Parts: sequence; C-alpha cells; structure tokens
Amino acid sequence: MDKQLLKKKLHEQIDAMDDEHALQMLHEAAVEYGKAEDEDVQDTLTPEQLKRLGNSKQQHREGKTFSHEEVQQKVKEWLSR
Repeated sequence: MDKQLLKKKLHEQIDAMDDEHALQMLHEAAVEYGKAEDEDVQDTLTPEQLKRLGNSKQQHREGKTFSHEEVQQKVKEWLSR
C-alpha cells in the first residue's frame, strides 16, 4: 500500500472512531513518535513501545521515578524473601 493510500485509510478510520480514550492514545503515540530525536528509534520501535516511552518520560517529568540506588535496595529486599 502506498503512503498516500495508507494516510487516506488512516484518516477514514480516525474519522469513524467514537472512542475518546482510543483517540487520545493514538494522539499521544503520534506526538511521541514525532518527538523522537533519534531517527533510528523511530524506525525500530513499535507505536506501543513509543507510547510506553512517552509515558515513561511523563513519569520522569512528574518525579514518579526511582533512583538506581533505590532500585538496587528493593531488589535486595525482594531477593531476601
């Protein structure tokens, strides 16, 4: 399928969508795909992986992450059980 036909079909599918959550997820994936700085990343990651990467970046911006040391401590605790 050529690029123009693919775009047309994608636009038709989007126009037919009524699920706001699905549309939001599609939008977020498209935005994150466009933000990818490394062109090789865009060529190798699936839309789902790009979405997850975007979610991870958002969690980092919101301070919802753990330091390397915190993770190491948690792993030690888990393994000692």
